[in-house]
Amino acid sequence: MTATQSGLSCGFSQGGIDRMMRDYVDAGKSAGMLTLVSRHGQIAHLSCYGQADIESQTPIREDTIFRIYSMTKPITSVALMTLMERGHFQLDDTAKRWIPALAELEVYQQGKIESDITIRQLLTHTAGFSYGFEPDKYPVDQLYAKIWRERIHDQSMEQLLQTLLEFPLVAQPGTLWHYSIATDICGYLVELISGMPFADYLQQFIFDPLGMVDTAFEVSADKIDRFATLYGCREDDPLAQLERNDSSPFISAISGIPVRLHSGGGGLTSTAGDYWRFAQMMLNRGELDGRRIIQPETVALMTRNHLPENLLPLDFNGVARGDFSGYGFGLGYCINMDPANTAAAGSRGDFGWGGMADTYCWIDPAQRLVAILMQQYLPSLHHPGRRDFRNAVYQALD
Repeated sequence: MTATQSGLSCGFSQGGIDRMMRDYVDAGKSAGMLTLVSRHGQIAHLSCYGQADIESQTPIREDTIFRIYSMTKPITSVALMTLMERGHFQLDDTAKRWIPALAELEVYQQGKIESDITIRQLLTHTAGFSYGFEPDKYPVDQLYAKIWRERIHDQSMEQLLQTLLEFPLVAQPGTLWHYSIATDICGYLVELISGMPFADYLQQFIFDPLGMVDTAFEVSADKIDRFATLYGCREDDPLAQLERNDSSPFISAISGIPVRLHSGGGGLTSTAGDYWRFAQMMLNRGELDGRRIIQPETVALMTRNHLPENLLPLDFNGVARGDFSGYGFGLGYCINMDPANTAAAGSRGDFGWGGMADTYCWIDPAQRLVAILMQQYLPSLHHPGRRDFRNAVYQALD
């Protein structure tokens, strides 16, 4: 992966993106940012500004490793869809075939579920699960929040789900779009259906074929110096360090504690270059450098809206304020259905997803464009950096 210095050969002018990055970092809204934009398969813009670690004055670099959190979800969704292509299931098959506990679920204050949860519902966050972001609104979220705080670092996904699947759902399956642990369940399904550990499946069928050499559930000892520090907003410090390497759930080489939780919903670390290869594969309708990951028809299926009108607009249940008018949801991706009614520039049919530490990637087939923003800041969407990045990218198009 190399940057086109001027961006002109790809029809791109990059000055506005650099200004956006400087404004955010210099104002103390982010420790450091990396932005990448490609068009027609070429890198048109690749720029770094600020620090990966403030204390040591380690700059953000092209090979800096980031917690991508929920940007794991599209990768997990692709992995599950490769198993559908091999004939293991259909989208509307019930997931209890592999996870019998799903048949015993109840809905908060409603009793037993009225219909079985399908794989499509898991992929679209309409299965009725939650995440724990709104404990004041949903009493069930109090249970989720407690579990994520107390057990996320010392249990495998199988062990964690044994507890989480005892909680009631927030809604009947298929009746509400509610951002949730559903993609973690998708990752567990990959393991159960394939008969392989989830991490091994990703490595064999996605990471190795795409040459994603720095994407993993754990940052190895020889790469720790490239791992960005996590920062966030506290009452007394708008740019507080939130995690140290010696206590990071992504590093076992220092703490000696194995990384047990291979979360399909948010467990991966990666670089901008690695994630670009995955995103470019999706833009290429399932193929990169002669290696096919999924079929074009499957990419088309994943990147169109699967939600009925009565479940729109999306409301990110505590992750973001307000709704996401103009967007639908596919199989692992947010889908731009009506650019005129979204809060930022874009094209009809562009699709993407972000991570909890305010990383973000979207893919625009109409412009043959991939755009990636990498940083490490909590809470996600505390600042409108994703919107400003989108606007700067489209303003830069010739």
